Amino acid sequence: MLDRYGAFKTILCCPMTQGPLRLVGIDELLSYLSDVERKRVSRDTIGAFISDAHGRAYPVTERVANFLEQDSLAIENRSQTGVPIAGTVAADDGIKRSVKDWYDQFGWKKNDSGSYIDTAIFSQSAPAGHGLYEMMSHLAILDRLKGGEFVLDAASGAIPHPEYLSFSWFFKTRVCVDMSSTGLVEAHAKLRPSDFCCMADICHLPFRNETFDGVVSGYTIQHIPESQQIPAIKELYRVLKPDTHLCILTETQTSTSRDFLLRILNKLSRMFRPVRPAPPANVVESEKNPPHPLYCQLRTLAWWKAIAGELTKSYSTESLRIFSKSEFETFFEKSNRAAKWLRIIESVFPHWTANLSIYCLIDIYKTPGSKR
Repeated sequence: MLDRYGAFKTILCCPMTQGPLRLVGIDELLSYLSDVERKRVSRDTIGAFISDAHGRAYPVTERVANFLEQDSLAIENRSQTGVPIAGTVAADDGIKRSVKDWYDQFGWKKNDSGSYIDTAIFSQSAPAGHGLYEMMSHLAILDRLKGGEFVLDAASGAIPHPEYLSFSWFFKTRVCVDMSSTGLVEAHAKLRPSDFCCMADICHLPFRNETFDGVVSGYTIQHIPESQQIPAIKELYRVLKPDTHLCILTETQTSTSRDFLLRILNKLSRMFRPVRPAPPANVVESEKNPPHPLYCQLRTLAWWKAIAGELTKSYSTESLRIFSKSEFETFFEKSNRAAKWLRIIESVFPHWTANLSIYCLIDIYKTPGSKR
């Protein structure tokens, strides 16, 4: 079972030191561990990636390699030559745990209708109306993912939408990274035999410099602690090969021009559409009780331009979707025609409509010869 992991050793490194890793089976792993650490080894563990410099073992199962520092195992009697790694701020660690728990215990669970709860709350429920609008916006990034050996899906979750699978069409191997074990188990079932899942913090990726021929991060940065959002973006850029694209899909802080547009549309909808009673809230019982609020720290489009500009001169900020799910359904109900026309407008005027959009694409191109 470890053979499939051996194929990935050339791209992996210690997430904390970026030093080399070696792959060992379960018996050799147990020989390195104290009695206390052995009790932490789950029954489905088949081996581990070991960082001798860091003195830690990162366990692997048949489906997922776990590079989360809090789940790593201390190795006994191993020389540690690496520089000690400074811990992150406790508050930031608490936020990461809260986001992980939200998705493990709630977001990537399925409701009574068979949909992921995260999808039912925030996203498309069917490929019509808003669902078609969202699907077309995701497919629009395919021209940036030109193909190659490896593509990174950073914070893939459960790969909740079928169009997300298209991100790896032109690549030999898709690598899915997430902190949610529940999400990765779901993702694994949808992947090809050549693909690979690992639990990891995108602020500390277990990959060597310039490994990937394309990177996608969908609606992820906003759920990272505020102080670590820039390091996460730089980490995604670090593992990107030159002459390839980092595509970040993100919700943004609303602008005054967008708020003005919504006020106009609200007035027009009241003038030209008959007043109807608000439909009953279609919330399944299992969607009502999240373990806690989901952390979210949005950034302005100007912030994104400044950060992208620090990495490269070759970047663009473009409209992904002007309207959220609730806004689209308020103004256009389930209209496929509205979905198609909105995507045409956003595609023809991607930079102008970005200022009006709630969701944007941050396309960061790593030029040949650029510094990491």
